[in-house]
Amino acid sequence: MAKDTSAKPKEKKRGRIRGTIDELKKVSWPSFGQVVKQTGIVLAVVVVFLVVLMGFDALLGWLYQVLVEGLNADTSASLLSSVGAVFGGAGAPLWL
Repeated sequence: MAKDTSAKPKEKKRGRIRGTIDELKKVSWPSFGQVVKQTGIVLAVVVVFLVVLMGFDALLGWLYQVLVEGLNADTSASLLSSVGAVFGGAGAPLWL
């Protein structure tokens, strides 16, 4: 004989909800002080990484500006002589 399964979906749903509630009762929740302390640590790490990334971005922006726009006339002569010394007197690269 066939079984009546029309009431089982509601029972399964209630069983899942009850099981979830039972599992949440077993969780050891942190105190408010612990949450505030850990949030402060996370924010401090984020700020440190922000400063590092902003410094790296500024450095790369400066390097890009030097490579694309070139150097001022004041410093280009001294840079060319130092580059010439590094390359054994072969002269400066074409991008300078």
